[in-house]
Amino acid sequence: MTDTVPPRVQRQEQSRASSGPDRPRGHGATTVAVALACGLLGFVLMTQIRASETLGTQLEGEREEDLATILANLSTETDRLQGEFTDLRLTLLAFEGSAERDGLALRNLQRRLDDFSILAGAVAAEGEGIVLTIADERADLRPEHMVDTVQELRDAGAEAIDVNGVRLVVSSAFSVRNNRLVVDSTPIAPPFRIAAVGPAETMARALSIPNGVIDTLERASGEVVASVDTRADLTVPARGEPAPFVFGEPVITDSAD
Repeated sequence: MTDTVPPRVQRQEQSRASSGPDRPRGHGATTVAVALACGLLGFVLMTQIRASETLGTQLEGEREEDLATILANLSTETDRLQGEFTDLRLTLLAFEGSAERDGLALRNLQRRLDDFSILAGAVAAEGEGIVLTIADERADLRPEHMVDTVQELRDAGAEAIDVNGVRLVVSSAFSVRNNRLVVDSTPIAPPFRIAAVGPAETMARALSIPNGVIDTLERASGEVVASVDTRADLTVPARGEPAPFVFGEPVITDSAD
């Protein structure tokens, strides 16, 4: 006896056989997403390739007239930038020159201030020089002896002088009070020590020449003995009080005159 299969069942089996094995649900959506991703990636790559084209490639399609115009514009821009660079360089050089001139003027002014400060005794002075020591047991020396000595030192190049610790300035003066030598209102007593900053050898020779300062001092009295000592490093102190000026006033002059 032969078994028979209902026609409806046969049609279902044939349909499954023809359609192949069973596929999971959602397979079609995944395929679409992959395709879209590949398309998007291709679009990005093409955009990057086009964006990375060189300038020369971009200009290949330009007309000769347009290329000439572009070249002229580039030349004009180059000339403008070169002009700006030159102007800035000249401005920098001007500033550097001005700063150098200002620095030189400042150094000159500082040097003049230092010179005037030394002349006025406002600052201590140091350098090579000499120390003249005068022993005067009987106090026979007079103001004129001291004036001649100081003047000889100045003529020999002394730049700063002090006598027994009193710094001499342009207004300094020697006098006698109560039979004692006085310099700028300060009494001084022997032995006198005169220190001078300046050319040591020149000043020493000037004091020691025949019939010079030392001979004159020692002839003033048999008790006067003078000696000169040269120093490689000598310091003359600053003046304690600036010399007052009662009648003199500075004259202001126009620098343009």
